[in-house]
Amino acid sequence: MTARDDDRPADVARLLAEVARLTGLLGEAEAHHHRLRDVLIVRNETLEGHVHALESLLEWYGDLYEHAPIAYLALDGNGVVREVNLTGTTLLGVERLRLIGRPLRLHVALRDRRKFLDHMLRCRRAQGPVVTELDIEVAHHRVVPVELISRRSAVAGEAGTYFRTAVFDLSERRQAESALELEHERLGLALAASGAGLYDYSWPAADLHPSERWWQLVGRRPDVPTQGPELWRWFHDQIAAPDRAARDVAHARFIAGESTAYAAEFRLDRGDGKAVWLRELSQTAERDPHGQARQVVGVLMDVTAEKRRIEAAARQTALLRDLSAALFRVEENERRELATLLHDVLGQQLVAARLRLGALQPANGDAELVREVVELLDDAHHAVRSVTFQLRPPILQDLGLVAGLRWLARETSAQFKLPIAVLAEDTLPRLVGDPEYLLFRCVRELLLNVVKHAGATAARVEVGGDEDDILVIRVSDDGKGFDPQLVAADRLASRSFGLLSVRERVIGLGGHVRIDSAPGRGARVELHVPLADS
Repeated sequence: MTARDDDRPADVARLLAEVARLTGLLGEAEAHHHRLRDVLIVRNETLEGHVHALESLLEWYGDLYEHAPIAYLALDGNGVVREVNLTGTTLLGVERLRLIGRPLRLHVALRDRRKFLDHMLRCRRAQGPVVTELDIEVAHHRVVPVELISRRSAVAGEAGTYFRTAVFDLSERRQAESALELEHERLGLALAASGAGLYDYSWPAADLHPSERWWQLVGRRPDVPTQGPELWRWFHDQIAAPDRAARDVAHARFIAGESTAYAAEFRLDRGDGKAVWLRELSQTAERDPHGQARQVVGVLMDVTAEKRRIEAAARQTALLRDLSAALFRVEENERRELATLLHDVLGQQLVAARLRLGALQPANGDAELVREVVELLDDAHHAVRSVTFQLRPPILQDLGLVAGLRWLARETSAQFKLPIAVLAEDTLPRLVGDPEYLLFRCVRELLLNVVKHAGATAARVEVGGDEDDILVIRVSDDGKGFDPQLVAADRLASRSFGLLSVRERVIGLGGHVRIDSAPGRGARVELHVPLADS
C-alpha cells in the first residue's frame, strides 16, 4: 500500500463534508428564495389591488370631473381649450369636439376680452390661483357673468403648461346682489321718510354703534363718547327716570330671549331743556347657544308729535264726552219737565174735564154723544200716562231702579211677546250721581235691540255686583248673536248709535261696557257702574 492510497479516505471524507456543507447552503438558499417568492407574490397582489383601487378612484374622479356642477377646463398658455367637462360644454352651449382646440376668448364678451388676456398673462406669471370676473357669451347670444379661477397644472400636456380653470356662474349671485342693493335703497328711503336713526350693539358688552341720524335724535354733545359701552351708559342715564324702569324690564326680557322683538317708548332729555318722546324698536341679529341676544340691531324714532296728537285727541275725546254727558243731563231734565207737565197739568185737566162732563145731565139723544166723549177723554188720559211713563216713569222715583226694570220687562214682554226675566235684589246700593234713570234708558235701548235684531226666544236682565265697588247690569239673550267689531263699524256708517250711545252714557258715569257675542251664540252686554261708596 502506497502513501497515495492512504490519503484517499481523507479526501473522500473532506469531499463528503464539503458536499454536506454545500447541500445545507443550497437548502438555506432555496428556503430563502421560497420566502422571497412568497413576499414578492404578496407584494404583487397588493400592487394589483392598489392598481385596481387607483383605476377605480381615477374613474370616480373622472366621473366627478365630468359631471361636476361647476364648469372645468384645461387651457394652454394661449388660452386654448384642451379639456372641458360636460358642465362646461353645457354652459358654453358648444359640443365638446368643436370646443377642444378653440380659444376661450372667442366666447368672452367683446368688452371683457382684454380682461381675459390679462388673466392668461397673470396665469403664466403666478404660481398660485388667479381669479377674474368677466362676462361670456353663450347660446342664443345670452351673456352670463362668470368667475374664472385658474391654477398652473403640475403635469404638463402635449402643448406645454396647462392651467386648470374653474368657471363659476355668477348669475344667481348677481341677481341676489341686485335684489340686496334694491332692498338697501328701499330701506334707505324708508328710514329717510320715517326719520329713524339706526344703531347696533353687542351684548353683554353693550358696545353701541349709532348712525348720524341717531345722534340728531338724542342730541350730540362734545363730551359724550361716540360709541361703545360708555355711550350706552350715557344714553341710559338720559332717559327720564319714570320711564327707565319699564324700558329696563322690556330690554331684559328681550335679551333673555323671552320676546322675539323689543319695543319701548320713553322721554329723553336732549340737554336743551326740552324732553322728546322716542320710540325704540330692536331685533336680534345673533343669539348664543343659550338663546340670549348676542348682536342686536334697531331703530330710534322721534314720536313727540305723535304723542302730542294723541294727547290732544284724548283731551278732545274727554271734552266731547263731557259735552255728551251734559247733553244727556239736559235731555233728562227736559224729559223730567215734560213728564211733569203732562202728568201734573194735562193729565189733571183731562181728569177734570171727564168729571165735569160726567156731571152733566144730557138731554134725550145726547147721552150717546157724551159717552163717546168720555171714552175719548179716557183714551187721551191713558195715552198721557203712557207717554209720561216712557219719558220718566214715576216708579223709578218712587220705588227705585229694580222696580223700574221689572215694570220695563213686563211692558216690553206684553208689547213684543218676548219673555224677559229680571234677576235682582229688591234694594241696590247707592250709585255715583244717582243715574237710575240713565241706566233705565240704557237697558230699554238694549232690550229694543234684542227685539229688533236678535231673533231671540227669551231675554234676561240681571242686576248685581261682581266686585265690591262696581254694580253690574247684564242684558243677555239667546238670539243669533253678532260680531261686535263689524256691528260697530256698520252702525257708525249707518248713523245708528244704539250701542254707541249706551257705551258713551255709561262711560260718562265713570263706568264701562263689555260686549260678549259671536254669530250663532247669543249676546251679553254688561254695564259696569261705580258705587257711591267707591
